[in-house]
Amino acid sequence: MADFCITAVRYDTERKHINYVEVREDVPEGFGPKRTVPRAFVADLIRKNKATFATWILTKETGKFKMGADVHVVESVYLSTDSNNTKRDNLANLPEF
Repeated sequence: MADFCITAVRYDTERKHINYVEVREDVPEGFGPKRTVPRAFVADLIRKNKATFATWILTKETGKFKMGADVHVVESVYLSTDSNNTKRDNLANLPEF
C-alpha cells in the first residue's frame, strides 16, 4: 500500500509536463481529503524516500477507485508509472482537473 494516491493531474499550458497532481492519503478506511500539490513536491518526496505514491483510477463500471501502478521519479524531475525511464511525465492516463 502506498502512502498517497494520485487520482488526477493538471498539465502546463503547452501540455508537455504535469504541473499539479491531485493526491489523497491512502488510509485503511479509504482515502483522506483531496489535496492539490505541485508535481515537483511529489517528486522530491519520492526521491528522498519520504513517501510512496501510486495511481488510483475511478472505474466507470463500479464508480469506485481501483489501484493502478506505483509512481517513481525519472531524473529527479518526472513522475512516471512506466519503467522505461523516458524523460517525460507519464501517469497512466489519469484524468485531468
